[in-house]
Amino acid sequence: MDRDSHSNGLETFLEHWGLVIMALVVVVTGKMLTFLLGLSGTAWILFFVASFALLIIGGTLIGYAKFPVYRSGRFFTYGEKCVPEQLRGLYRWGWRVFLFGVLLSLCLLLASP
Repeated sequence: MDRDSHSNGLETFLEHWGLVIMALVVVVTGKMLTFLLGLSGTAWILFFVASFALLIIGGTLIGYAKFPVYRSGRFFTYGEKCVPEQLRGLYRWGWRVFLFGVLLSLCLLLASP
Protein backbone atom coordinates (compact mmCIF):
# COMPACT_ATOMS: atom_id res chain seq x y z
CA MET A 1 0.00 0.00 0.00
CA ASP A 2 1.50 3.30 -1.07
CA ARG A 3 1.33 6.01 1.59
CA ASP A 4 2.17 9.66 1.44
CA SER A 5 5.24 10.09 3.65
CA HIS A 6 4.56 13.81 4.08
CA SER A 7 1.10 13.37 5.56
CA ASN A 8 0.41 14.65 9.06
CA GLY A 9 -3.02 13.10 9.33
CA LEU A 10 -4.80 11.09 11.96
CA GLU A 11 -2.73 7.98 11.31
CA THR A 12 0.51 9.82 12.08
CA PHE A 13 -1.02 11.46 15.15
CA LEU A 14 -2.19 8.12 16.55
CA GLU A 15 1.17 6.55 15.76
CA HIS A 16 2.90 9.04 18.03
CA TRP A 17 0.26 9.76 20.67
CA GLY A 18 -1.92 6.62 20.64
CA LEU A 19 -0.45 5.13 23.81
CA VAL A 20 -0.83 8.38 25.76
CA ILE A 21 -4.43 8.80 24.60
CA MET A 22 -5.24 5.20 25.52
CA ALA A 23 -3.72 5.67 28.99
CA LEU A 24 -5.78 8.82 29.53
CA VAL A 25 -8.97 7.03 28.45
CA VAL A 26 -8.26 4.19 30.89
CA VAL A 27 -7.59 6.59 33.79
CA VAL A 28 -10.70 8.70 33.10
CA THR A 29 -12.87 5.59 32.72
CA GLY A 30 -11.56 4.23 36.02
CA LYS A 31 -12.29 7.51 37.79
CA MET A 32 -15.81 7.62 36.33
CA LEU A 33 -16.54 4.04 37.39
CA THR A 34 -15.29 4.77 40.91
CA PHE A 35 -17.53 7.84 41.06
CA LEU A 36 -20.57 6.00 39.73
CA LEU A 37 -20.17 2.98 41.99
CA GLY A 38 -20.01 5.25 45.05
CA LEU A 39 -22.98 7.36 44.00
CA SER A 40 -25.88 7.25 46.47
CA GLY A 41 -28.38 9.43 48.30
CA THR A 42 -28.81 13.03 47.22
CA ALA A 43 -26.10 12.84 44.57
CA TRP A 44 -27.89 9.88 42.94
CA ILE A 45 -31.17 11.80 42.88
CA LEU A 46 -29.52 14.88 41.35
CA PHE A 47 -27.84 12.69 38.74
CA PHE A 48 -31.23 11.11 37.97
CA VAL A 49 -32.93 14.51 37.65
CA ALA A 50 -30.17 15.72 35.31
CA SER A 51 -30.45 12.65 33.08
CA PHE A 52 -34.25 12.87 33.02
CA ALA A 53 -34.07 16.58 32.15
CA LEU A 54 -31.69 15.83 29.28
CA LEU A 55 -34.08 13.16 27.99
CA ILE A 56 -37.01 15.59 28.07
CA ILE A 57 -35.05 18.46 26.47
CA GLY A 58 -33.71 16.20 23.71
CA GLY A 59 -37.17 14.76 23.02
CA THR A 60 -38.63 18.26 22.89
CA LEU A 61 -36.00 19.42 20.38
CA ILE A 62 -36.64 16.35 18.20
CA GLY A 63 -40.41 16.87 18.39
CA TYR A 64 -40.10 20.57 17.55
CA ALA A 65 -37.93 19.81 14.53
CA LYS A 66 -40.28 17.05 13.34
CA PHE A 67 -43.49 19.05 13.87
CA PRO A 68 -43.73 20.29 10.23
CA VAL A 69 -43.29 16.69 9.04
CA TYR A 70 -46.11 15.53 11.31
CA ARG A 71 -48.34 18.37 10.09
CA SER A 72 -47.85 17.21 6.51
CA GLY A 73 -49.23 13.79 7.46
CA ARG A 74 -46.01 11.76 7.42
CA PHE A 75 -45.80 10.06 10.79
CA PHE A 76 -43.45 7.12 10.25
CA THR A 77 -40.34 8.85 8.98
CA TYR A 78 -36.84 8.58 10.37
CA GLY A 79 -33.66 10.52 9.80
CA GLU A 80 -32.79 14.11 9.20
CA LYS A 81 -33.57 14.09 5.48
CA CYS A 82 -37.29 14.25 6.22
CA VAL A 83 -36.82 17.30 8.48
CA PRO A 84 -36.89 20.76 6.84
CA GLU A 85 -33.43 22.19 6.12
CA GLN A 86 -33.68 25.05 8.64
CA LEU A 87 -34.57 22.64 11.49
CA ARG A 88 -31.92 19.97 10.87
CA GLY A 89 -29.51 21.50 13.38
CA LEU A 90 -32.15 21.32 16.11
CA TYR A 91 -32.92 17.74 15.13
CA ARG A 92 -29.26 16.71 15.39
CA TRP A 93 -28.78 18.52 18.70
CA GLY A 94 -31.98 16.94 19.99
CA TRP A 95 -30.61 13.47 19.30
CA ARG A 96 -27.25 14.33 20.85
CA VAL A 97 -28.84 15.63 24.05
CA PHE A 98 -31.30 12.71 24.19
CA LEU A 99 -28.58 10.09 23.73
CA PHE A 100 -26.41 11.76 26.38
CA GLY A 101 -29.39 11.52 28.74
CA VAL A 102 -29.72 7.82 27.87
CA LEU A 103 -26.01 7.35 28.59
CA LEU A 104 -26.36 9.02 31.99
CA SER A 105 -29.41 6.88 32.75
CA LEU A 106 -27.47 3.73 31.88
CA CYS A 107 -24.62 4.90 34.12
CA LEU A 108 -27.10 5.13 36.99
CA LEU A 109 -27.55 1.38 36.74
CA LEU A 110 -24.03 1.03 38.14
CA ALA A 111 -24.88 3.04 41.26
CA SER A 112 -26.91 2.02 44.26
CA PRO A 113 -29.76 4.46 45.05
